[in-house]
Amino acid sequence: MPYIYKDDISIADAAIEVYSDSLEGIFIDSGKALTNTMVDNLESVDIKKEVEFKVESKEIDMLLFEFLEQLVIEKDANQLIFSEFKINIKELDGKYELYAVAKGEHIDYKKHELCADVKAVTLHKFSLTKEDSRWKATMILDI
Repeated sequence: MPYIYKDDISIADAAIEVYSDSLEGIFIDSGKALTNTMVDNLESVDIKKEVEFKVESKEIDMLLFEFLEQLVIEKDANQLIFSEFKINIKELDGKYELYAVAKGEHIDYKKHELCADVKAVTLHKFSLTKEDSRWKATMILDI
């Protein structure tokens, strides 16, 4: 598992650190960590629906924030949760653009063992950094 839950950062919310060797990988694994915060078994989320979306930001960390917020919006507005992601990130004219395909299904209360409802991604201690050749994201999810 390329992410760990951090009990010593926040006890009222879910604090997670995600690690990856690639920029796209940190987005993919952060999306999986968000879903896994809500669903006990990520493998129980089948691929029945695909949602494509685009987010953009001048800062790479805020691009990750916007990506994760879009996943929360899909969960709230359409009752969709995702277990697989395709990510394409481009830097154009001083801003980053992310094209995502999120794959998953509608929440099924009989099938999915739900453990938390992520209401929002917070900016408190939110970060995305690259140390040597490894990416690290820290996020606190309001549950």
